[in-house]
Amino acid sequence: MSFRTALAQLFPGKPTFTENDIPPQLGKVFMITGGNAGLGYELVKILYAKGATVYMACRSQSKAEAAIKSIQGTTTTKTPGTVKRLILDLTDLTSVKPAVESFAAQESKLDVLWNNAGIGSAPVGTKTKQGYEVLMGTNALGPYLLTKLLLPYIQNAAKIAQPNSVRIVWAGSPTIETNTPKGGLDLEELSSPSKDQIHNYGISKLGNWFLASEISKQVSKDGIVSIAQNPGNLKTGIWDSAPRWAQIVMWITMHPPIYGAYSSLWAGLSDGITVTDGGKYGVPWGKWHPAPREDILAALKTEGEGGTGVAAKFLRWCEEETKKYT
Repeated sequence: MSFRTALAQLFPGKPTFTENDIPPQLGKVFMITGGNAGLGYELVKILYAKGATVYMACRSQSKAEAAIKSIQGTTTTKTPGTVKRLILDLTDLTSVKPAVESFAAQESKLDVLWNNAGIGSAPVGTKTKQGYEVLMGTNALGPYLLTKLLLPYIQNAAKIAQPNSVRIVWAGSPTIETNTPKGGLDLEELSSPSKDQIHNYGISKLGNWFLASEISKQVSKDGIVSIAQNPGNLKTGIWDSAPRWAQIVMWITMHPPIYGAYSSLWAGLSDGITVTDGGKYGVPWGKWHPAPREDILAALKTEGEGGTGVAAKFLRWCEEETKKYT
């Protein structure tokens, strides 16, 4: 990534796509993981004010209820929607199916899924409940399983929705380009993780771009858009467990969470995005990456297409590792 491209992502200027650019969302059903805090909270707040039914998926019932109460208490629109909590712990794959079953007991469709939740740092050696490196497990493997199990409801939405409006949005990060190896991802690291947690974070977020691309190849025929996007460097709690010096350094380039919500809003609801954009990668505050790394683009292609096929291999790993939890 060139210095100019990096600088543009760190300091993107003013958002050009906000809540003022979307119409009422009555009848729409959305899900936002990690919706109780940070940009997820801001996104829930916007969509609730627009009249949508919004599922706030997070680990803590008490935090979800507090966030919902806050949103309902501060929203002044005359036609608000509904916010519902959904208990989901992405560090525990056994929690995913019950969460989807709870959703399915209430809804028959899902218009947009924002795979927003994630963690930015953790002590070296921290693992998920099933023994996966915690950043990869939380940021990519858990969201993959959730998306797979929700896919029938996303497909139901696509049957009756306006073309190109049903979407799956995956969260990326600037570390995709600054802290991943040449080729994007060494698949051996999935079983033997690095001790560099910023590196581990970067490849977990790159895994999301791989999943966005591979799943797009599966669902574009159904009219479903699957894309990834870097919401921006934001002042949220994702880096709370990072060293203090690192937090201070990052703070210089960070922006209010609402700006990240605008990036996600663009990815999920902008009229300018279609199924032909499936697998693309957006950058703050709502535009396509102008010049992605060539080795990452090669990883997104199959060997038959002249690429390395790494993204497809990563998807197969996710499929194999989550099979028993479906």
